[in-house]
Amino acid sequence: MTDKSIQDELAHRRDELRLQLHLASMEAKEEWDELTHEWDKFVSRSQLDKSAEEVGEAARHLGLKLKTAFDRMHKGKG
Repeated sequence: MTDKSIQDELAHRRDELRLQLHLASMEAKEEWDELTHEWDKFVSRSQLDKSAEEVGEAARHLGLKLKTAFDRMHKGKG
């Protein structure tokens, strides 16, 4: 392999990684937007005439989704 072909290969891999990083950040933003929307729905619902049990269940469900998303994002950094 020549120096030029090695340089071209590395540039190609760099560009691929840049694209993957961009797509991952877009995916993370979309996931964040979805979680924010879920949070807003939770807050709205919890202010209605809901029982403490219903609010607690909604909070547990949202908490699990937030934890899963955070764990997935954190693993992506490593």
